[in-house]
Amino acid sequence: MALAWHYHGVMSDDVVDLVRARDLARSGRAKAIREAAGLSLAELGAALGVNGSTIGRWEAGERAPRADAARRYAKLLKQLAEVGQ
Repeated sequence: MALAWHYHGVMSDDVVDLVRARDLARSGRAKAIREAAGLSLAELGAALGVNGSTIGRWEAGERAPRADAARRYAKLLKQLAEVGQ
């Protein structure tokens, strides 16, 4: 069993997901993964519980995903990328 450290109530795995989500969005890889999966902004937003325009702002670099939405975003993108391989 892997041990996770905590910093102000945040588990290290959550921090990794947060960094991953922001990196994927900033680099353009998130958009490429979404498009390769054939998902619209609205569809991905609905799956994550956010507005599709929010996803669009993340992909355009206008905003960065935060908190729970960022963790869900990173995990879903990872799953979509694995399916696309």
